[in-house]
Amino acid sequence: MEPINKLTAAEITNLWNSYLTNTMTFWVTQYFIAKTQDKELHAILEYAEEIASIEVDKSESFLVKANQPLPQKFGKTDVDLNAPAICTDNFTAIIKYQLCQAAHIVYSLSLSTSTRKDIREFYQECLKNSAELFNRLADFLIKKGLHQPPIYISTPNIAEKVSDQHFLDGWFGERRSVNSAEITQLEYNFRATEFHKTFLKSLAKVTPSKDIQKHFHRGADILEKHLDIFQSILTENGLPRLPTWESELTNTKVTPFSERLMLYKMTLLASEASGRYGTSLSSVQRRDLGGHYTRLIAEVLKYGEDSANLMIKHGFMDHLPLAKNNNSS
Repeated sequence: MEPINKLTAAEITNLWNSYLTNTMTFWVTQYFIAKTQDKELHAILEYAEEIASIEVDKSESFLVKANQPLPQKFGKTDVDLNAPAICTDNFTAIIKYQLCQAAHIVYSLSLSTSTRKDIREFYQECLKNSAELFNRLADFLIKKGLHQPPIYISTPNIAEKVSDQHFLDGWFGERRSVNSAEITQLEYNFRATEFHKTFLKSLAKVTPSKDIQKHFHRGADILEKHLDIFQSILTENGLPRLPTWESELTNTKVTPFSERLMLYKMTLLASEASGRYGTSLSSVQRRDLGGHYTRLIAEVLKYGEDSANLMIKHGFMDHLPLAKNNNSS
């Protein structure tokens, strides 16, 4: 019988990622706390810092007790708390809101793929904390008018059956209007992609290495094209233009984050984007929308691979334990 402290492959992966990502979150949140002027947002960020610290300690404890090596964590050398603000309080709130959405999905998967009861309980607590943080941030954004415009559609008198297979068409001829599920995915992807693009642009401005700076600019250009696709479909269906956030960036060129931290964040965001697009692909019913999402997934996966290659080039990447105990890297 295997010892109780032995971890499954899924649990190693979940805890490794929780440990590494939350060490980053803790220090980045400290930076935003140091720059934030809004008292309400300041309190929300302090709560985010508190739960990141708890999750670092608990995930580290599980790994250490199972004799698993720890990846190189992010620390105070990866964040300059004295660097000027890279963005306004408004965009800081949007950053945390979008990252909290992504974290909630990751924690759900970690809960559902873990076996040990104590680890499942840990991720259940992570989900509870993530939901609380999300609600605080959502309330803040709505209060500040940063979640506009809300998208509403007309209410039909009855639920109708689909009577023609042309309902699935999209590339040629007359196209039906997008349905509520497709609108949901378009709106969700636009808002998340707009945050990702603007965040990339803010990092490109403060990155000293030319190859990494060029990589960030390239990523922003890719996502700009994705935004054009999402907005064009919304517009042709008479739906509102969604906001962009570049005006919320400051002009500083002083880097607050290490390049290792910035590249690691980009690999996470590329992974999150491909997962988000994959979810959208599985839910849309118009063929042209499916074609768009299939292409966009390939683009963000390629960009994520290029981000990982840059991490390897600069010596920034630790790899997870392998199936066979060898020295392959």
